[in-house]
Amino acid sequence: MSRASRQFGRGVNSAIFNLFLLALGYSKTFLSGLLSLSTFTQAIASLAAGPYTQRTGERNAMVVASMVTVIAASVQVAYPEAGVLLAMAVVSSIGVGLTITSYSPLLAASSEQYERAHLFGTSQAVSIGFSFIGSILGGFLPGWFALSLALPLDSGPSFQLALAAWFLPTAISIFPLLFIRETPEPTSKEVVDTPVPVEPKGHRIVFVKFAITSSIIGLGAGFIVPFMNVWFWELYDMPTHIVGVITGLGQGTLAAGVLLAPVLSTRIGKVNTVVITQAFSLPFIVLLATVVNPLIAVAAFLLRGVLMNASMPVNSALRMEIVPKGWRPNLNAIYSAADRLTRSFSTQVTGPLFDQGQYLLPFWYTLGCYSVSTVLYGLFFRGAERRLDIELKAR
Repeated sequence: MSRASRQFGRGVNSAIFNLFLLALGYSKTFLSGLLSLSTFTQAIASLAAGPYTQRTGERNAMVVASMVTVIAASVQVAYPEAGVLLAMAVVSSIGVGLTITSYSPLLAASSEQYERAHLFGTSQAVSIGFSFIGSILGGFLPGWFALSLALPLDSGPSFQLALAAWFLPTAISIFPLLFIRETPEPTSKEVVDTPVPVEPKGHRIVFVKFAITSSIIGLGAGFIVPFMNVWFWELYDMPTHIVGVITGLGQGTLAAGVLLAPVLSTRIGKVNTVVITQAFSLPFIVLLATVVNPLIAVAAFLLRGVLMNASMPVNSALRMEIVPKGWRPNLNAIYSAADRLTRSFSTQVTGPLFDQGQYLLPFWYTLGCYSVSTVLYGLFFRGAERRLDIELKAR
């Protein structure tokens, strides 16, 4: 219930929050700065939230994260002045950082081993489904409010009312958390001293390799991913409800990618799956950057999403296998921070380009970054699975 409410609100936000700011007259340069600030704060907050979560417990951290997020969201929507928007973006991103560090551990601490796989799978399915519904509904709500209350179409007030569907479900999501009882797993020396496939120096090298590939992917994603709703809305002059549907379908590509990933990784291996799916996504970025046709653009956007999302769970699994248990939280934190830090830089570039009418150039930047990251990933991790298998057989 908590996960569903929160993801529904995020789906609404992903569909129309950027459009809300443009409807108020803010430039795309300002939007870039706001998104960049949010992403940068998430990177820092994700690293800093770990010790806080360990002290207070995952459930309490999630309650605080939800409260912080809903307060920041409601203030942003109610008082959309530039200074308020920037300040609340920082506050909201702190909540996101807390959520990143506490949600998965909370699921693990609140469940038994035999039910965790089902619980995590169900949670992911709920997340995708309610994000999909929220995005589609978010696209229709501004028009519905405009017609019902005789407001100008795509006006600031119509978006404000629609965005109430962002923070109200987030507020509701707090209450189920209060009834969760954590059952912390006993800390075992075995977790830290688990035999590992490589020496500690090798682990540091692995950290660097994952940080490099993550930072380049984040850099490329920042050029286009936060702006796709703006891109469809302005370049193709699509109505808000159609943008919402496209955004919702984009959320659905995660589900398709998750289904595709295990099939490919079983047949060709994890590293090959990441390299091949990312490589096959590149031609669709070329289409987005060259063919100005709405149908081709939507198809290319969705197919690119399926292929890139197929690489994500496989890459995550490889990260968790390639280092021992005691190193995993740090690796995840560094991987996430590297992605968000570079993403916060590239996000600042696209807004000014859009203000200048350069709607296609950012895709070429993304193409270059994704190409470099794909090649480096193949070079860095080729043979990693074979070495892991040898080590496991030797134990």
